[in-house]
Amino acid sequence: MGDAAIIGTGWGMAAAGFTLALWPLSVLRRDASVVDFWWGPGMALMALTAWTLSGFPTGLHALAATALTAVWGLRLGLVLGARRMREGREDPRYADLRRAWDPGFWWKSLFVVFTLQALLQGLVALGAVATILAPAGPAGPLAGLGIAAALAGLAVEGAADRQLDRFKARAPEGALCREGLRAHVRFPHYAGEMLFWAGLAALAVDAGVWWAPLSALLISALLVKVSGAPPLDEHLARTRADYAAWRAETPAFLPDLRRLGAAARRAGS
Repeated sequence: MGDAAIIGTGWGMAAAGFTLALWPLSVLRRDASVVDFWWGPGMALMALTAWTLSGFPTGLHALAATALTAVWGLRLGLVLGARRMREGREDPRYADLRRAWDPGFWWKSLFVVFTLQALLQGLVALGAVATILAPAGPAGPLAGLGIAAALAGLAVEGAADRQLDRFKARAPEGALCREGLRAHVRFPHYAGEMLFWAGLAALAVDAGVWWAPLSALLISALLVKVSGAPPLDEHLARTRADYAAWRAETPAFLPDLRRLGAAARRAGS
């Protein structure tokens, strides 16, 4: 991996430093979810730094990987930061983790939350960094497909977040959002994120970074099996009386195309 490994490792260590610097704040606030503030911006900074240190390459692969990662990361940081400020309490996933790891979660969180997230952040971003550092070459159809998929993922994530925030602003406490994209899938924001990283992986492969899909597979595995859908699924099942019925009839990530088609026909009639 050459330069990609060197710069990726260096900025992985820098990202770890920023992430770990949030740990004392989390202890003071009793809010481990502050770690999420740096998840997106940290990867954006890695991409922008790689682009800068490599001499501001102007090839399509490097420009697209830099811009897409920066937009994704900064948007996510702003959304999560604004949400935490509005809600003023720890994300339910981390609150559940706190209960599971108490007593002593305040020091255990340094390892099970902050150190682990710093490591994963560096690994996920490495594919984008390698794409930025790859030798310039002509872009093929796979690059266009990857950019389109990444933009579509960004659009899905943005729509899902806006719909959820609007719903929370007018719905009573504890209400379950089942409108908009959530009328068709339970976790549209995670679906959009997986689509985004799959698009970046396709762009990377077109640039010759054959191993980059491992980054997309890693974040997909985290969202599907570890820190994304499972704890949120469990929390909603425990705290929302109508969640079990919704889960039984609504797919997690991919919509039922037959139901989607029926809804489109009803809307057009």
